Amino acid sequence: MKKQTDEGNSSTVALRNGLGLVQLLSDEGPMTSDELALRFSLRHDTTTRLLKTLELHGFVEPSRFAERYQPGRTAGALSKKFLSETPVAGIARSVLQALADRHNATSTLAVDDAGEALFLVVCNGLNRESSPCCHVGSAYPLAQTAAGHALLFTSQTSMDRSVSELSPCPVETEALHESFCFFRASGCFRLLLPDKNLLLLAAPLHLNNAVLALELVLPANTRAARDPAGPMKDLLAAVELIQRKCAAMGVRYLEDS
Repeated sequence: MKKQTDEGNSSTVALRNGLGLVQLLSDEGPMTSDELALRFSLRHDTTTRLLKTLELHGFVEPSRFAERYQPGRTAGALSKKFLSETPVAGIARSVLQALADRHNATSTLAVDDAGEALFLVVCNGLNRESSPCCHVGSAYPLAQTAAGHALLFTSQTSMDRSVSELSPCPVETEALHESFCFFRASGCFRLLLPDKNLLLLAAPLHLNNAVLALELVLPANTRAARDPAGPMKDLLAAVELIQRKCAAMGVRYLEDS
């Protein structure tokens, strides 16, 4: 990340520094003003003034950790709006909503963002409560979601790596291996989360400039989860439908990518 020094104390430099602070907090988590000043080679008083200004406008806020800051509601709202308005999201949303309603489940569209599955679209079935941990803009390590498995195994950097190299955790490595074998047999990736009573199914979505993933989240104690042939068939059909619509309309993941 490019650092801005105190030289040229202009509004432009202040804006770049402010945006840089928000980006760093978003990428690396809560930090103190001293840590931020050190990372950006700024004076402590300059950093403090920037943080106060950013906090005033909702771009940062105090975190639960003592004297640390995290991205604020304004930053979160802007991020959510950007993600929800990516070109593919508009096409995928109606398809995912129909899928979620059909199986009273949660359906999502995810993309690989620096080693995490980032949710661009989240749809809940008519009688399914929205999970506070699953919303537009939320992200999880690739090895911890079925969508992440799909993104891992379809990424160019993962093609030549063994399963054991994709995660340092033995439990995650075993789950990845089982998920990949399941994909070879069915076309879908699968991840069971017993502690959360959830079954996750996913399939890759290929656009002309990116690979994304569709994920279907089912309560593990339902009939659909115990016999997932139907949900898997509908998930793959949803992928095919979105791909056809995107190809027909020339829709890409991000227009400038």
